[in-house]
Amino acid sequence: MQKKIEVLGSLGIFEVSDYIYQKENYNSFIYPSVYKNKIVKLFKILLSNNCKFNCLYCANRKDRDCPRYSFSPEELSKIFYNMWSKNIVDGLFLSSGIDKDVNETEEKMIEVAKILRKKYGYYGYIHLKILPGVDEFLIKKASLYSDRLSLNMETISPEKIKKISNEKDFFKNLLNTLKKLSQINLERPLKNGISTQIIVGSIDEIDRDILNFAFYLYKNYKISRMYYSGFIPVKNTPFENKEPCSLKRQVRLYQADILIRRYNFLPSEIPFDSKGNLFLNKDPKLIWAGKNPDFFPIEINKADFYNLIRVPGIGIKSAKKIIEIRKENKINSPEILKKIGVRLKKAIPYILINGKKIKKDEFIKEKEKIYPEIFDEVI
Repeated sequence: MQKKIEVLGSLGIFEVSDYIYQKENYNSFIYPSVYKNKIVKLFKILLSNNCKFNCLYCANRKDRDCPRYSFSPEELSKIFYNMWSKNIVDGLFLSSGIDKDVNETEEKMIEVAKILRKKYGYYGYIHLKILPGVDEFLIKKASLYSDRLSLNMETISPEKIKKISNEKDFFKNLLNTLKKLSQINLERPLKNGISTQIIVGSIDEIDRDILNFAFYLYKNYKISRMYYSGFIPVKNTPFENKEPCSLKRQVRLYQADILIRRYNFLPSEIPFDSKGNLFLNKDPKLIWAGKNPDFFPIEINKADFYNLIRVPGIGIKSAKKIIEIRKENKINSPEILKKIGVRLKKAIPYILINGKKIKKDEFIKEKEKIYPEIFDEVI
């Protein structure tokens, strides 16, 4: 039993989306995720690593020589509930390889959640993966027992999917399933919405195309999040000798994504290099500010919310606090901005306080914090 937990839990790393924790020393089956700036521990595991597909990068591909294990729904639900009861984990993230039949596999995954809800009375967080090509009635059934549902799109176009898998149809297996998932979520909204994930760096996709695709899904499918899972080469797969995706690339994709998803940036406003990729050496918001000098400086006591959040170093929360403070009194010092969370090191060149620029002094010593802004939701 322990061997099954170790193997099927360790394979969950290939669904990891948060670059911050990829090198941390956690148990293979415990996945730390950030929710409202707090770390929560998800029991992230596969129901089975048997799979009928042969995706070229995947540790679970059909032709890979490796040990194969599966849980029964009763087995896995009991294991999770015992761990949750002992405060070892806070929630469940369940995925699976597709063992013979996609609907049969999805049914077993749903049964795990159903047992937890009905038999054990567990009403904490459950995230179920929806498998590509699954029937709509099973998506509806999964939504009854889940806080979040997600589908791995894997890549961004029919041409790209053929470079990963000849067996999957981009529209039939992936986009059409996500469309069903989106419609069900609109009819009966899930507590934590729906999300999707792509593998970054296994093939020759460029960042501009990735972010345009993300924007399309945010607008048309109302997904809560797009996750960018950096490619990790796996031994005994056709992609074993490819370079892994750099953490810097994942960081920049997440930063650009949050500009699109929460800061009202259009993909066309995101700065790319001549090849269509994000610059790795600097935050895309800072680069945009440098390329738009006519937009700045912003008067901190007059700018509206949407202009404030265009300023490097001012986030959603700090912009809201600025507007709240202004209802009572003018902001007269940089210390007030620093106190409410403005990153003055970034913001100083782009703002005025009562018509005056701020002198750079002790504020340049601030250290940048990336993850609280990017990972603000349980995946």
